[in-house]
Amino acid sequence: MVIRRITLELVGSVPGQHRALVVATEPGVVAGSSLVNATELTESAGEWRLLRSEGERVEAGDALVEVTGGAWEIAVAGDHVLGVLGVAGGLARRAIELCDAAPIGLDIACGAWKKWPAAMKPVLRAALDVAGVTHRLVEGEFVYIDKNIVRLLGGVAPAVQRGVALGHGPAAVQVDGVIEARAAVAAGCGIVMVDTGSLADLAAVHDALTADGVRGSVRLAFGGGVTATTLPGARDAGADIVDIGRSILDAPLWDLRLEVVE
Repeated sequence: MVIRRITLELVGSVPGQHRALVVATEPGVVAGSSLVNATELTESAGEWRLLRSEGERVEAGDALVEVTGGAWEIAVAGDHVLGVLGVAGGLARRAIELCDAAPIGLDIACGAWKKWPAAMKPVLRAALDVAGVTHRLVEGEFVYIDKNIVRLLGGVAPAVQRGVALGHGPAAVQVDGVIEARAAVAAGCGIVMVDTGSLADLAAVHDALTADGVRGSVRLAFGGGVTATTLPGARDAGADIVDIGRSILDAPLWDLRLEVVE
């Protein structure tokens, strides 16, 4: 079966050079601009010129990118130039909203980028950078030990000991409650991650480590279904860090359009 390229048949014979603009239909923030690159496409999409800077706030009706080229090139550009800015901008906007909702002293991380397809990870990282959200639980070197690694290594204590022995910064370990948290601290971990999504579990771990006199020696992280409304309670329950996943990843697209102006 021959597949027809109907758009090419429509505009392929249109003469001359044309100009189009990527326009925001709603307020937003520019993210992922370094990934907007026409030269990496397999088909010519004209020339693209960024009109706004990374992290810049824009209003509805503002132009973000200028596209120049033949009629068919403009049509090809329409299939590519909107995507990165729309996705990254939507993610950045949501991440900024969550940061704004966070109480003072609560750090926000997004470690869930590992759940995204590899091709999409640079877009998410660009969005997080604009929002000021770290891609990992903490900045710098550390050893993250999730619950599956804990099981594979025979429990929290041996897993933490193995992580500390790597000499790659503090060990951060997922726990499900007070017993595992105490075992992790006794084994030398630097970050306790309560990933149950239960503020009651978080508060219990905080209170237990405080009672043991060791709360000041570790950072306490929290994750699991975190939303903007969870953040104040997480801080009150003792969290130093909150790892937010789906609440950022399911952000709606920033609505943009490509508009031929000449």
